Amino acid sequence: MVNTGQQRTMKINCRFISAIGVFTVVITASTSSKATDQALDASRVKGAVSCRKCHEAEYTAWSLSTHSRNHERISSSAGKKYAQVYGGTDKCMTCHSTPHTPDAQFEGAVGVSCESCHMPAGGDSGWFDLHSNYGAEGMNREDELADHLAQRMSDCESAGMIRAGNTYALARNCYSCHIVADEKLLAAGHKPGHSDFDLIPWMQGEVRHNFQVDQKQNAESPSLLNARDGVSTEQRKRVMLVVGKIVELETCLRNLAAIDSGNLKERYAGRRGWAGRAEDAFEYLAEEIAPVVDNDHIAAAVDAVSELTLGRSFTDQQGAAEAADKLKIAATLLVAEQDKVDLAGVQKLVDDLGRSQGKAYQP
Repeated sequence: MVNTGQQRTMKINCRFISAIGVFTVVITASTSSKATDQALDASRVKGAVSCRKCHEAEYTAWSLSTHSRNHERISSSAGKKYAQVYGGTDKCMTCHSTPHTPDAQFEGAVGVSCESCHMPAGGDSGWFDLHSNYGAEGMNREDELADHLAQRMSDCESAGMIRAGNTYALARNCYSCHIVADEKLLAAGHKPGHSDFDLIPWMQGEVRHNFQVDQKQNAESPSLLNARDGVSTEQRKRVMLVVGKIVELETCLRNLAAIDSGNLKERYAGRRGWAGRAEDAFEYLAEEIAPVVDNDHIAAAVDAVSELTLGRSFTDQQGAAEAADKLKIAATLLVAEQDKVDLAGVQKLVDDLGRSQGKAYQP
């Protein structure tokens, strides 16, 4: 195990340079969603009821989940205290609800809904109409031509949609809320996030809504990703394990890089906060995942962080920012190859994860 605060001496090898060389080739692929780094535009949110018209089972699964009721935290005693810090609840809405305008279609109070994760769909340049246009009038998904499918995916991507196959962008969205980055909020006593948050247990539980192929069966992994791209449930979970750990590490490093250097010793930033969580994520990636998988992108992710001192001795904010950018590239490249990359070595790690967070809805 890497000792807390000790300087790691692993050297960056040529694998990352190799990854950089092909990055420009894959950056336009479906895994490089523009939505990954954009803020949620409330004016473009159509609302969960708009999605319900075609996704009834998905809507039901969501309505039974904690996500749908998460807005209740805003009106709790703790929520009111944090709202006072900002003079309102707008900041709370980002992670405990779905920012929207009166034009959005919701039933009752608004929780963390479809467009919180898949990004706003409305507006003249939105992806709402695009994502269900299969070609000539009357054509369905099964009859869609390959060229049209490729163009549709590209157009939805450009419009900001985060699809199920974009594991990196989905993970970034998840961790952006499950690891709290707002210093003002944290200084007021807000918890820094769920220390036990992991993509597989949480996305396999009550959040799961994989009904795209069969509205009567909530599959263990996105059913269209399997049908179209041949990504099996086992492979999907392996990708989620690896990419999730890289994104957890990236998120913590970006938070550390962005704060005032005078706050690095604060509880939320130090060993019990982002720096400690980053260290734990790195150790898992370097000591559990990397030894069992021979993969250049995973090796590049390890190399990107290997010379940072994490834990209670962290001070290198510039190094954290640079490492985070490299982690993004490594994860993006890995997801671009998710249908063929060999990750069988991490299967035991997948099997050893705890049980799902809540029960997945089945009709």
